[in-house]
Amino acid sequence: MSVSAKTIADVLGGRRVLGRNVRNMRELDGLVRDGIPKGALDTFIAILAAPHHGADLSVRLRNKIVPRATYQRVDRFNLQVGETTERLARLYALALSVFENSDAATRFLMTPHPELEERAPFDVALTEIGGREVEEVIERGLHGLPA
Repeated sequence: MSVSAKTIADVLGGRRVLGRNVRNMRELDGLVRDGIPKGALDTFIAILAAPHHGADLSVRLRNKIVPRATYQRVDRFNLQVGETTERLARLYALALSVFENSDAATRFLMTPHPELEERAPFDVALTEIGGREVEEVIERGLHGLPA
């Protein structure tokens, strides 16, 4: 199962935040390579922190993705931060398509999971390999397969 580039872009704030339409993966890749705007990360983090109503949580989540000094200094993120942001947004969009509920998708990303050695999918997905592992957990859950 996959999610569309447009869906991922919508999680990141869509045209209003990204400054352009994203209709396919090539355009999403171009956006990441050109530098994802700071507002896209803020939009995504707000989605994850909203159920918990904590500005403190927003800062903690953001600091896991990008160092505070970098966040304060730039308007667009480098390739590494952009890839991490896109990966997390893609996994959220995938979870949303499976659970069909934003609260459930957020809970999945933020709650320690037994198939991930009791680590939260958000934390595991900070690396590319970890992101693939989280995607496999979502896929197995969707198809009712054992770990």
